[in-house]
Amino acid sequence: MVIQVLLLFVIISALIGRFEIRQVSMEPNFHEGQRVIVSKLDSLWSNVLIGTAHAADQHESSPFAPHRGQIVIFSAPSQEGSDPLIKRVIGMPGDLLEIHDGGVWINGQRLDEPYVNGLMTTCNGMCNSLRLDEKSYFLMGDNRPNSLDSRSFGPVQEDRIIGRVVLRYWPLDQVEMYP
Repeated sequence: MVIQVLLLFVIISALIGRFEIRQVSMEPNFHEGQRVIVSKLDSLWSNVLIGTAHAADQHESSPFAPHRGQIVIFSAPSQEGSDPLIKRVIGMPGDLLEIHDGGVWINGQRLDEPYVNGLMTTCNGMCNSLRLDEKSYFLMGDNRPNSLDSRSFGPVQEDRIIGRVVLRYWPLDQVEMYP
């Protein structure tokens, strides 16, 4: 019985994670101290099944790859050893991304971003047109003026993405599921 319980614990721990938000970069949608559950299943399946894909459009069609607008937890390239970050997927593999005129432009079209609540998007370093490679994502916080994100450290490789947020479970009066 003890071995079965330990095996179940190991399997569940491999598939889901719990994280406490320790930054203001996703306000007003997520706040410091809130806690979320992250599905690691997408990342695991993506790395196993999609890791051999060679065309950028195969990432977009995969149900396991991150999709634009999803909220993910990841380890930032320039933040080794620090807490994982929470950001929103903005740019997908193969996208041409530009930041100008207060907004984000994907493949020549301004991205509709109601989650930023009217905040202007400015440049923090990554200002030029950027074509994302087949395993890169551009991740940004919803609180654009106060977010350390891909504008500062560049695109994030898919193997650095821990998983996508599926549930905010704390505080209890703000429980919410995420697609």
